[in-house]
Amino acid sequence: MSTSTALIPSGVPGLDDVLKGGLRSGHLYFIEGSPGTGKTTFGLQFLLEGVRRGERCLLITLAESPAEVAVIADSHGWSIDGLQMRDLVSSEEMHSTALFDLTEIALDERVQTALAEMDDLKPQRLVLDTLAALRVYSDQSSFFRRHIELFRSKAVELGTTLLVTDEASGPVELHPRSLAWGIIRMEQRLNDYGPGRRWLWLPKLRGQPYVGGFHDMRIETGGLSVFPRLEADRSCSQSPNGLISSGSAELDALLGGGLERGTSVGVIGPPGCGKSTLVSSFAMAAAERGERVALYAFDESLTTFRKRALSQGLAIDSALASDLLKLRQINPGQVAPGELACELVAEVDHYKTQIIIIDSLNGYLQAMPNDPSISLQVHDLLSYLSAQGALTLITLAQPSPWNRQEGIAVDLSYLTDTVIAQRYFEAAGAIRYALSVMKKRYGDHERTIREYKIGTGGVIVGEPLSEFRGVLTGLPEYLGEDKPLL
Repeated sequence: MSTSTALIPSGVPGLDDVLKGGLRSGHLYFIEGSPGTGKTTFGLQFLLEGVRRGERCLLITLAESPAEVAVIADSHGWSIDGLQMRDLVSSEEMHSTALFDLTEIALDERVQTALAEMDDLKPQRLVLDTLAALRVYSDQSSFFRRHIELFRSKAVELGTTLLVTDEASGPVELHPRSLAWGIIRMEQRLNDYGPGRRWLWLPKLRGQPYVGGFHDMRIETGGLSVFPRLEADRSCSQSPNGLISSGSAELDALLGGGLERGTSVGVIGPPGCGKSTLVSSFAMAAAERGERVALYAFDESLTTFRKRALSQGLAIDSALASDLLKLRQINPGQVAPGELACELVAEVDHYKTQIIIIDSLNGYLQAMPNDPSISLQVHDLLSYLSAQGALTLITLAQPSPWNRQEGIAVDLSYLTDTVIAQRYFEAAGAIRYALSVMKKRYGDHERTIREYKIGTGGVIVGEPLSEFRGVLTGLPEYLGEDKPLL
């Protein structure tokens, strides 16, 4: 493969998936973002990936000294052995002359010094950090652009892949973006509470396909990671047929035999009506059959989940020990939705997980506050999981009798193939629970309303409440004979 068509790995986990292969060798890229978005970290990861591959790599610093770069690398646990660095931060200033302005001479001096370094080392990878430090030496766009053209020409001549970090601020005419083969923009937003959210996107990329849109990003010890936006057109697999049993004959009858593989199920109801217990019953029944289940808990700790399961007589410890059940507690303030989506995709792609449980959607959506694309993101995720043959169960808490505030604005009927509704109702001076299937896209199901209770073994479903009228109102009228319920 020729240098002009070769794609090289960026060294940033997840970014090559966005780029659909990597960066094109021998071209100029701008890495843009405000201070603190991770541009220098990005550049270091790119260079150290080259060092690992035995390539000649050069970092030219214009804003930080080599000692400061070493501190950044050390904070991530990286060794910079084998990385060549050239410090232009402390270059001596030229003296003013009658013919040239001091700043123009200083710019030319630094550019020529950098070009000489490129000629001397002939690096395969080069990072210039940062263009903003050069921009202060010129307020003339044409003069500044000519000097950046020198970098691009030299990179093409030597076959060097050149990354230039820059701030996306200041006069537009001093940003020679048209010279770049590609631009990667890094951004961050602070929330009212908790850590901020980071993402990147590509305003421009020539000569290759890529995944457009915003991609969540994280910077932590070890470097920067990118979580590619899930593409809806990736969902091209054929879903396997077959029903999945809940482990309860009565519940299966209500569902028309069970739940289809490759579909999504929404379980709705007010707090305390047993939504988590219901999906746990599906999880334990699947684990007993030898199928792998992954449950992501947003609303309670794993300790609480385990204690509840043990109190109901569910063999949760044996399922965990066999690795057929994976429990993952999610803090929505710490995990971006793109990060979670990538983890769920890995569950079905790499671990062949048959059942995914999200408990609850309320918690998942807290990771996307004020995001108008919430429904689209969740829809794309469910579509992908369904196409891979996974059954996805999602719980959604609704307003309760003591909390009439408006719930989360998301249409679960649009998002899921099946909707199971749980609710309270009052009978004979006691609070009881009712269960019904409101919708099922694939196959038939009962239209009855059944009473249920939570006991040993999880959810215990009774006979249809055929002698009640008005159960959905919460204040039903009993029309049958006087006999005990569940």
